[in-house]
Amino acid sequence: MKLTVLGNNGPFPAPGGACSGYLISEGNTNILVDCGSGVLSNLLKIMPFENLDAIILTHLHSDHMSDMMVLRYAIQSKINRGLMKNPVNVYAPSEPAEEYQRLNIEGIFNLNSITPELVLNLGKMNVTFREMKHPFKCFAVSFESGGKRFVFSGDTSWFEGIIEFSKDADLVMLDAGLKSEDKKSDNVPHLTAHECGIVAKEAGAGKLLLTHFFPEYNVGDLLKEAEESFENVEAAILMKEYVI
Repeated sequence: MKLTVLGNNGPFPAPGGACSGYLISEGNTNILVDCGSGVLSNLLKIMPFENLDAIILTHLHSDHMSDMMVLRYAIQSKINRGLMKNPVNVYAPSEPAEEYQRLNIEGIFNLNSITPELVLNLGKMNVTFREMKHPFKCFAVSFESGGKRFVFSGDTSWFEGIIEFSKDADLVMLDAGLKSEDKKSDNVPHLTAHECGIVAKEAGAGKLLLTHFFPEYNVGDLLKEAEESFENVEAAILMKEYVI
C-alpha cells in the first residue's frame, strides 16, 4: 500500500497548503480519504479523479469534505460530456443529517453510510472503522493488505479506543491538532502531539505520522512533543508518498 498526503492542515489551510486529504493506493485501486479545501487540486497533480474507486470521509466538518462540493461539478461535467459513466462511491457518517444529505447527489455520488460494523473490500484492501470522540460523528479507518496495516484516526480528542484500533499497525497517522500548552481542558476536539506519541507507543505501532496541523504552529514543536513518548515519528509532508 502507498499513502500520498494531499492535505495536512486543519481547520484551515496554510498559505499554499490544503486541509485533510490522503490518497491510499494498492495496485490499481485508489481510495481518497477526506477531501478538504485544496485536496482536489493536489489529487489532480497525481491522477485524474475518474481513477478513484471510492472516497471515504472520516467526518463531515468542512475542512475534511469541502472540496466534495467542487468535485460534484467536475464529475457532472465529465458525465455530461460522455467522458464518465458511473457515479463515485462515497462513504461517510450519516450525521449531521443536513451535511450528509448535501452529498446525496443522484448520478454523481453513490452515497453510503459508515457504521462501526461496516467492512469494505476495495481491491486487495480490507477496510474497517472505529467511531472516535469528536463534536461531529467521526470514524478512524484501517486499511489492511498483504500483511500490512495502516490506521488513520480522523479527528479525535483523547480516547483509548484509538489505541485499541491502532494495535500493531505498521503505520498510524494521528490528528495532532494541538500543542499540549493549548489544551486548556479535556473537552477539546483534537489530540495533542504528546498524546499522539502515547497512542503510538501503547499501540505498538511501527511508525507514527502526525497530521492535521494548525497552520500557525511550528511543526518541529509538535514532533518534539510526540518524540517524548515515541521515537519513530515524522510529520506528514504535503505531496509526499509513504510506502506501508
